[in-house]
Amino acid sequence: MPAFVRGFLSIFLLAFRVRAQSSFDVHAYIQGRFTNQEGTPDRLEIRRARVIVSGDPVSDLSYSFQVDVAKTPYILDASLTWKFPGDLRVTAGQFKIPFSTESLIADNLEIAIARSRAVNSLSPARDTGVQGRDTGIQIAGSLHHGNGPLVDYAAGVFRGQTLIESSAVHYHAAAGRVMLHPLHGLTVGADWYGSFSSPGGREKRRADAEGGYSRGRLTLRAEQIWARDGTLQRRGGYALGVWRLSKTWEGLARADWFTSNAQKANATSITYIAGANYYWRRYVKVGFNSGAQHDQGPKGFSSIVLAQIMLSY
Repeated sequence: MPAFVRGFLSIFLLAFRVRAQSSFDVHAYIQGRFTNQEGTPDRLEIRRARVIVSGDPVSDLSYSFQVDVAKTPYILDASLTWKFPGDLRVTAGQFKIPFSTESLIADNLEIAIARSRAVNSLSPARDTGVQGRDTGIQIAGSLHHGNGPLVDYAAGVFRGQTLIESSAVHYHAAAGRVMLHPLHGLTVGADWYGSFSSPGGREKRRADAEGGYSRGRLTLRAEQIWARDGTLQRRGGYALGVWRLSKTWEGLARADWFTSNAQKANATSITYIAGANYYWRRYVKVGFNSGAQHDQGPKGFSSIVLAQIMLSY
């Protein structure tokens, strides 16, 4: 057994004892994945092995700390959040940039096995390989009407460097996000990210329009991202549909599209996948996705098969 897996299992077992002995909230999960897709170097891998510790040491202060013993950066989250009246929160430290619903969703809660290429390639701090994280300070909150939120908002400034394993190119930047809830179950909004200190004059801009609808067994979600790095313009998005078949089974289908250079011809590819997830309580999730990617030009179609098992605590 690999050393890092033995280490994770030791932390996993320790989590039970810590949770039993203290008020800390300790959560851990491990994901094993099989990938059959052109250009994939590791077909069978431990994709993630994470431990999350969070808590509220005092009534208006909370913290979150997350590590991954299988991937880099090893420290994912290390942040403090102060809560103020009126549902206002201030977060400082290392955490996810407020951009893209799919980027913000925790990896253990993502419905499809892999995020869409548009989010992985264009969402800030995922395009540089640091899993959507940055260090900075953020204000966030909600405006309520009736029994639910009418508007969710977040805005922050970021250093462009994670605590460890930082990307080689650093962008000092600002980001903002506004999500509206005009009807029960319906969400629409927009996100923006822009650098104000760009290495080599390659300013970085991101814009995102998104929406979602959830009612009963049905969940729908879609995003479109526009990206500019200096003079390079790219874009992409996805549309996802999920139907909950029962308490333990759900089916899904997704189309995602990605243009690697908006100024060139034959630079767009579209991927179609369908699949299912099986849940056993809160502890086990097994997923299977299969489909094809179509590239413009002579390459045509190529197949995709993904399978994943996740053990959680």
